[in-house]
Amino acid sequence: MPNLHAVLAGREGGTGNVPGVFGDTEPPSRIRAGQDRRLARYARRELYAFSTWHRSRLDDAGLGRRGVRGAGDLRRLAPVTLAEAGADRAGGALLRPTLDALRRYGPRRLAVRLALADAYGRLDQLGRRCVDPRYKPVHWTADGGFLVGWSAHDLDRLARLGARWLVGAGVTREDALVSIVPGGPTLAFWELVLGARAAGLSALHLDGAPSSADVVRLQPTVLAGGPLDLLRLAEDVGQEGGARLRSCRTVLAVGEPLDDGLRDRLSSEMPGATVVAAWAPPGVRALWAECHGGDGVHLSPVAEVIEVVDPLSGVPVGSGSPGEVVWTALGWRGTALLRLRTGVFGSLVEGPCPHCRRTSPRFFAAPTIPPFLDVLDRHPGVAAWQAELRTVGGNEELLVFLTPSPSAAADPGGLCRALDEHLSATQYVVVDRPTLDSRLRANDGRRLVDDRPA
Repeated sequence: MPNLHAVLAGREGGTGNVPGVFGDTEPPSRIRAGQDRRLARYARRELYAFSTWHRSRLDDAGLGRRGVRGAGDLRRLAPVTLAEAGADRAGGALLRPTLDALRRYGPRRLAVRLALADAYGRLDQLGRRCVDPRYKPVHWTADGGFLVGWSAHDLDRLARLGARWLVGAGVTREDALVSIVPGGPTLAFWELVLGARAAGLSALHLDGAPSSADVVRLQPTVLAGGPLDLLRLAEDVGQEGGARLRSCRTVLAVGEPLDDGLRDRLSSEMPGATVVAAWAPPGVRALWAECHGGDGVHLSPVAEVIEVVDPLSGVPVGSGSPGEVVWTALGWRGTALLRLRTGVFGSLVEGPCPHCRRTSPRFFAAPTIPPFLDVLDRHPGVAAWQAELRTVGGNEELLVFLTPSPSAAADPGGLCRALDEHLSATQYVVVDRPTLDSRLRANDGRRLVDDRPA
């Protein structure tokens, strides 16, 4: 396989020139005011107009068509989970602009055009040209069994947001990106594909698990993938003669929150490269992404309204205080979710980012791995692991399945004794890497499986 960066070396370069979006530079007060205006218009003209499910929710909350004047009014709506949204088999979260709804609720200019088109027998032509690109789902992704429909308008928007993510991560048009993000109907894969195209970035999206030798020969300057897949690739590269991906300066850890221990492992295996994370909870329409060298993921005020609430009372918490994220779509067609309970916990911070100076809000997620398991990420003798919490006979047990690194493979018992000095596990189960990978796949990539009764 040829060196990808060398192939691109003769091409005229230049940095990305992606225009700024709402929320990049405005002060927090203006961001909130702009969101309120957009949300009021969106709720009135699209959510209420084109979704009977949303219309019923707004009416039941006493908001009706014009009651949402800003994000504060949303608190009168009870949040929904992704499972509850998906329980409506009629696809209630999809915006469906019927002819009657367009006439009753649509923009006046469009209503006039509809009347003229109807008079001249051209309704189908007008629909294909003006309505379908905005609302008809032409693409689908899947989040935990929930199908998200994307119109052509949505895909264009995702491409622009993806380009902003890459530029914020420090990627330029001169870079050569190699992605090992698994192909499929996922937000992470499609935002990377569309964003790279919109940013004018040369990208190679590899299918399946590529060999480390192939990736080394490609010599990418940017490497993207799931955190565990990236770590395994980096370790495989290091085992083959001690080589490293010396050309790689940016690592995009995509698809899931990145804990400190795993970030440190990635950084140590790829010296000289900056690890930049990007992820989003299921149902959210665009990735939340760190900037190059920053901490906390930047949100997109133009595309979403974020509330952080007390998970028991539902009352909003102050800036910097911990709580659960409740997410509302802003401006999306296709599938549109209103006050989605994400099950993600953390804190929201406003004000300029100390690294990139953008003023879009940043979210700091609570660790997904308890501190007592951090030793597994940091121990050099552990290549990969999965922990299982369960209750047996009224007693809680912790089982740790682990694959030793090559340096510890000859003495797995010694590794378990060393770990037991810091971690009180009920049992350690040493397995090979394919077995551990199979366990991770069976649990949607979760490294901590909690099987205790609720």
